[in-house]
Amino acid sequence: MSVPADQAREEAQSILAEPRFRETELPRPLHGVLEWLGDRLEPIADAVERVLPGGDNVAWLLLAALALTAALLFGLRLTRARSPGARRYDGGGDVDAPPDAASLEREATEAERAGDLERALRLRFRAGVLRLAERQELENPASATSGALTRRLRSERFAEAALAFDEVVYGRRAPTEDDVRLAREGWQAVLAR
Repeated sequence: MSVPADQAREEAQSILAEPRFRETELPRPLHGVLEWLGDRLEPIADAVERVLPGGDNVAWLLLAALALTAALLFGLRLTRARSPGARRYDGGGDVDAPPDAASLEREATEAERAGDLERALRLRFRAGVLRLAERQELENPASATSGALTRRLRSERFAEAALAFDEVVYGRRAPTEDDVRLAREGWQAVLAR
């Protein structure tokens, strides 16, 4: 059974007029801002296009390379400034010597006496890690974690001290004098071996 051509055309047009065959309008929340920015950057792009052959592609490539270089330099500087081995400057312009384990332990004892228990914990752990590095038991003390040290040292007393350290420093639990005692005894047990 055949359908006349006019009728088939009308059916096809009515089917294609349904919403499922129409283009969907998507939201464009940044359209105006990006258009404004493009208008402001157009004179710069035109100037670059006059100077450099290759047009917009070269201009965008150079802009991307500059942005990537700036981000890389900023990241390297930030990483170096925050690394554990970074040298710190005092007010007089002299470079402070890197801390040694003995001075860190003295500072930890002073912090404990002053009631700054979290600082005492942090300093004691840092001193212990430096002592292990001095003995050549750690290759990179800056990357030593309490979990890795617990597995490596295999000391129950140190494991308790490391757990308390993690709970205080990373779990933001208020430190107690017992935590400081555990740290002191845990490191003494490890370093006495």
